[in-house]
Amino acid sequence: MRRARVPATVLALALVATTGGAAAASATAGTLAGAPDRLSAAASPGEWWRTAMGVDELNRRGTGQGVTVAVIDGPIDADVPELRGKVDSSRSLCRGDGYDAPLRSPSATGKPAEHATSMAALIAGSGKGTGPGGRGIRGVAPDATIRHYAAFYRDAKDRPTCPSVDGGDSVDEGMARAVERAASDGADVISISLVGRYDDEIVDALLAAYRADAIVVAGTPNDAKSGMWPGEGNGVLAVTSVDSAGRIPEFGIKGSASLALAAPGKDVMAGSYDGSGWHSDTVVSGSSIATAIVAGGIAAMRSAHPDASAGQILHAVKDNVGLREKKSGSGYETWFRRSGADLPTVRSANPAYGWGIFDPADAVEVDPSALPKDNPFVRPGKNEEPTVQQVATSMGLPASTSTGSASPSTSPTVSATPSGTPAAQAAPAVRAGGPGGPPWLLLGAVVLVLLLLAGGGLVLRGRRAAAGASPTPTTSATTTSTTTTDGAASAEGRNH
Repeated sequence: MRRARVPATVLALALVATTGGAAAASATAGTLAGAPDRLSAAASPGEWWRTAMGVDELNRRGTGQGVTVAVIDGPIDADVPELRGKVDSSRSLCRGDGYDAPLRSPSATGKPAEHATSMAALIAGSGKGTGPGGRGIRGVAPDATIRHYAAFYRDAKDRPTCPSVDGGDSVDEGMARAVERAASDGADVISISLVGRYDDEIVDALLAAYRADAIVVAGTPNDAKSGMWPGEGNGVLAVTSVDSAGRIPEFGIKGSASLALAAPGKDVMAGSYDGSGWHSDTVVSGSSIATAIVAGGIAAMRSAHPDASAGQILHAVKDNVGLREKKSGSGYETWFRRSGADLPTVRSANPAYGWGIFDPADAVEVDPSALPKDNPFVRPGKNEEPTVQQVATSMGLPASTSTGSASPSTSPTVSATPSGTPAAQAAPAVRAGGPGGPPWLLLGAVVLVLLLLAGGGLVLRGRRAAAGASPTPTTSATTTSTTTTDGAASAEGRNH
């Protein structure tokens, strides 16, 4: 049953601009999904994430060529150096003031265009900009085609607005209409660095996107304990932020069952406007940034595997999130890349990282042709919208299974890492609990029983004894601590 539409439009601010490195303000009513905390570009160049994620390595396989990314946001300035020639089309979904007013221009300059311009640049920016030596924002998928849809504006009182043809004024409806239009226009990836309330139209819009084989990526609110729409939509990749140490920053979402992935979103060069114009080298923070980076990374993956379906790409993403062996002791921890031997895949999401940190440089190396075609980010449950069955039907797949997968899983019991080394099938991420981040635990209790029955006793498996040793699935107990000095949330004991 559909929820009653919430009439008030409440959109959490994604990027809260401050000056001189001051702390980011708390989220306030707005329309964006994350918040610029301006820092000195000299002190923090803001491109750390490219090395951490291996973007150059990713781009050797795919640059977004032939892939269309829909950017649903406010108005855009397609004339900044990073975006010249990149924006194939720009459309407004909102009328001006008055019932008979024409559609507003989707183009703007200055502050009204700052957010959309920054997001598009992070996805497909050319690297040419206004920084020292002509330096600018380098997108994750520099050859992707951008289609832009303006789904909100600010009125004279700085309130979000999107008057529609039927006389209503709801940014939530504007986002839904934009998703549906982007799907009909052939978008391969739909990037929405916005958050808002549920609207009757959004479920149908998401189903239209899934029918069109599009992947929908959406932001999460800052300083909140739960997600918001459209990121709450079933099958949408709702994204939170991590910093350069792989930790959830203070503004990150504090836990949500709908969270799909984490990605770099703190101290990233994303650009801004002031009275003198566009500045490419502004360093900002917020979940909006993480959302755009995930959208760009998926565009790069789709260009590397043009024959793969959306579901197959998503399985490659989910099964190859960043993970590494702990620096001391046994076990694994969340990281930007898959690094180490016999790394497990992840069996469940957790409230801090979702399935883990997005790792497109490793996921792109996986051949998706044999992977299932369902959407692995769909959550089973009678109150989920869209339902598992609706998503499966929209994707042209068989009836859902009892596990919530839209089609019978054909995933192998041992998955291959990018290097070709079999990886043990995964330890579940811990969903509950305490100040620790998401430790990655193998099923120690089950293993203990099996080994005792076999008379072998309990043996803790550490790292492989030799680099050339033949890999075997990890079947003995490993543990991780609930806090670490890097790679996991709450290294300083904060409850994220």
